[in-house]
Amino acid sequence: MNNQDSVEQVWLPVIGRALAHLCMKSANLQDQRIVDQAKFLEALGLERKDAAAMLNTTTASISEMLRQDKQKKSKGSKNGKKKS
Repeated sequence: MNNQDSVEQVWLPVIGRALAHLCMKSANLQDQRIVDQAKFLEALGLERKDAAAMLNTTTASISEMLRQDKQKKSKGSKNGKKKS
């Protein structure tokens, strides 16, 4: 801890990540896909890099999984429409 960093600057992020981890355990998301876990953690306010660290993956892989998930959902909605 630098002399410039206050106790709050150091410990509040640690406490936040610990609470996010407990929330994820409480929500029983351990068996869900990583992309679902990442969405949950980001909804709690964690940055993507922190969510990636908690999920033992990289920021880039989470970004790619989210992109693929979004693309899959948009294709699914287009397939349900009737052609005129």
